[in-house]
Amino acid sequence: MHFDADIGGWCISRYDDVLTVLGIDPGDPQPLPKRVIAHAVKLARPVITLSTLEMLDADDAAFAQSVAATAAEAFTLAHGMEVFAATALETTHGFLTNALRALQDHPAQAELLRNDPELAKDAVEELLRYDTPIPIAPARRTPDPLVLSGRTVEAGEVLLPFVAAANRCSVRFPGGERLDLRRKPVGVLSSCPTSTALARVTGEIALVRRLRAAAR
Repeated sequence: MHFDADIGGWCISRYDDVLTVLGIDPGDPQPLPKRVIAHAVKLARPVITLSTLEMLDADDAAFAQSVAATAAEAFTLAHGMEVFAATALETTHGFLTNALRALQDHPAQAELLRNDPELAKDAVEELLRYDTPIPIAPARRTPDPLVLSGRTVEAGEVLLPFVAAANRCSVRFPGGERLDLRRKPVGVLSSCPTSTALARVTGEIALVRRLRAAAR
């Protein structure tokens, strides 16, 4: 961790510290309850599936854009709140774009997922860790003094959690610079599953179908 004068706050990159910071209320609109998220995702699944099938012949960029937009719209309509629509779209689009690029760059891993769709859930977690769509999470302010990496940060200080750096922690993830769809990781974003719920379900539905269509 270090203090950045331009930002006016502390940049946090250690895995355990980032988890701690993500547990602080960012002061954003009240997050949706997990049961509401789960219900909305369930209702959005058929729409995501149909969109995925309709876009299988498109290039990667168009596929990611269209599927993410459809998923975000279905998700928003399902839970009836537009306040999270932009975030859902941005995160899902970023995830699909990053995941498709990573799988293209790692053909052996792509082949592994293509041949074993049961890996989809773990693959999504690893792809979220490997190239996260949220490299830097929204800043938090310390409500009380907080100890991070042995240093006390006083109340009222700005903390900026570097998610991408934490997800490449060599202690937490040996060989973390490699993509390994069998890793079963617990990346930083696993601690805040609601923010990536739509990206997760969209990836589980879309990626295997996309890989199989590309191999035709």
